[in-house]
Amino acid sequence: MDTIIPMTKIVSIVQHIFERLEVILATAWGWLLTLGVLLLNYIAGNEFAVGLVVAITVMDAIWGIAVSIKRGKFALSELARQTVAKFAVYGCAMLTFIGIDRIIDMTLTASAIAAVIIIVEFWSSCGSMLIIYPNMPALKLMKKALIGEIASKLNIEPEEVEKVLSEFDKKKRTTKTKRSTHGKQ
Repeated sequence: MDTIIPMTKIVSIVQHIFERLEVILATAWGWLLTLGVLLLNYIAGNEFAVGLVVAITVMDAIWGIAVSIKRGKFALSELARQTVAKFAVYGCAMLTFIGIDRIIDMTLTASAIAAVIIIVEFWSSCGSMLIIYPNMPALKLMKKALIGEIASKLNIEPEEVEKVLSEFDKKKRTTKTKRSTHGKQ
């Protein structure tokens, strides 16, 4: 049984983090989320940051499973390997920067690393949640910002996601209008 995580997998996860971060920071929602998480991690400390990294990573895995089931492409073994690899990469990053923080007594470094991981995983989770629950009011606020995330999860072009979401919204408005006109008659 091959339990060692290949270096290429670790490099691809780190690359994925920076690619996602670039997409996230291209939106106002991404910046607001980043600043909020950074502030929260700085105030709460390293223990909270590590716990939140674990919780958000597990949350992303659960929502990923839900999307896979909805699409009929459930593959638990690949998801498990990916989650284990994420924990290995994130764990190493967190331990390294917490160690540096302890040596130089500066909590901001670990808080920044934790914030990046938390934001990337939360963004991914929001994309999965929006695929499962496109009517969720809180997620609808971020719909435009999450189009790229949804496209990458479904392996389709962002334009196609925009088209489907706008058709979905149009259909919802039509249904709402029909219900309100039937109620008045």
